[in-house]
Amino acid sequence: MQLLFKGFNQRANIRSYRFDGVLPSERPTKLRKNLEFLLNVDMTVLAENRIRVQDGPTLCLRILQSALATPGADTIPFVSYTVTRAEIVAFASARNAVEEAKAGRRKHRPAFKPTTPAQWKWPGQ
Repeated sequence: MQLLFKGFNQRANIRSYRFDGVLPSERPTKLRKNLEFLLNVDMTVLAENRIRVQDGPTLCLRILQSALATPGADTIPFVSYTVTRAEIVAFASARNAVEEAKAGRRKHRPAFKPTTPAQWKWPGQ
């Protein structure tokens, strides 16, 4: 099943992300109504864990994909779901681990220092 992000609505601090599930044999314009998923996220918890607002759909998509990845599950067992604090913390820690791995692979380069004072002069002086 493919998942399509359809947008979001926000009321107070709760943002609701909408996704449509599409079977590979169906066209997106002929979706059945029971393949629509709504995931609610508390924006204050995202801010506490320093997760950008733009990463909200990615977080929800990972939750939907993990629900589909369970063995023997052909469908997602929920239509509406509230994302828990533990799932948000797990997403943040996974993101931080990836960033730390990238930082470890970077080569440290020393700052450029001119070797002679002649390089400090303007042309024509």
